[in-house]
Amino acid sequence: MRSEINIAPLSRLRFADGVLLLLLAALTALSPRFLPAGAIGEQLTVTAMDSVTEIPLGVDGRYQIPGPLGPAVLVVENGHAHLENAPCPLKICEAMGSIERSGQVIVCLPNRIVVKVQGPEEVDAVSR
Repeated sequence: MRSEINIAPLSRLRFADGVLLLLLAALTALSPRFLPAGAIGEQLTVTAMDSVTEIPLGVDGRYQIPGPLGPAVLVVENGHAHLENAPCPLKICEAMGSIERSGQVIVCLPNRIVVKVQGPEEVDAVSR
């Protein structure tokens, strides 16, 4: 005995189905705008060459971060931080842009550098 499953083709969608699909797609695309962002960070935690360094985010400066491929430059300006002159081949860490909010991270995998913004902890959920 063979049973067949009848799946309606897309051509049988009704107008209301299409409107619902478009509405769901729009809500999905816009949802990051409505989610709360992290708090403004207070300091940076820089991990490189098996050492951890903390840098205040409120003090402007340029810091040379050593890595196995060579040094990268961490620039802190107006409470934002970004990497410049990274010796890695693809420069993805430079393309990541500036970070300022708690939890944001810049990672340079080839040069083994991780820069993370630390700030006030926010609780997402509490379980008992």
